[in-house]
Amino acid sequence: MLRKIKDGILAVPWIYDRVRPLAAGGIDFEALASFCATTPEDRVFDLGCGTGQLLPYLRFHSYLGADLDPQALRRASRLASASVSFVAGDDWDRQYFELEPTVVLMIGVVHHLSDAAFRRIVERLSPPQSLRRIVTIDVTYLPDQWLNNLLSRMDRGRHVRTPQAYEKLFEFSGLKVTRGSVLPTRLRYVRYVGYHLTPERVPR
Repeated sequence: MLRKIKDGILAVPWIYDRVRPLAAGGIDFEALASFCATTPEDRVFDLGCGTGQLLPYLRFHSYLGADLDPQALRRASRLASASVSFVAGDDWDRQYFELEPTVVLMIGVVHHLSDAAFRRIVERLSPPQSLRRIVTIDVTYLPDQWLNNLLSRMDRGRHVRTPQAYEKLFEFSGLKVTRGSVLPTRLRYVRYVGYHLTPERVPR
């Protein structure tokens, strides 16, 4: 019951934007965007874009954000422009293929998905020949990092994994890890794990 109350409070977009970075010890969005390594030529699909906190730090030619939370997306829509658009809900396939994305971002998404749900997402993302890279960043469990692990266990996501478990999931889903990194917050007591992934085959 207490967890449901906490999750409900954190789901309020402005609280999520203000409280979450503080609880994590100061999220360095510039560093996260640097890890994503998008370029001014990239067409970026941001799956689970939330309130668009990372968007001002990214470089791109065009950007499409998608999220299931209409409240978060309303907050993100303040950033809409000729090169930035958003789609609400899970019916994003048409806009995705029209974008012909070169990079897909899944920032803070995978730890909310079961293995089966993640594989279904990869199947939807895999067809475009233009797609060069999928980038994920998630909370994780790390050896001897008790505070990080406690806060990760308190996260709204029900599928927080160790780095090894994330990598096994990616491999099983037909994705090759080309880069992996631990990304600390400013105060360094919370750490995320980030990956660059390339599709190797259509998952079975």
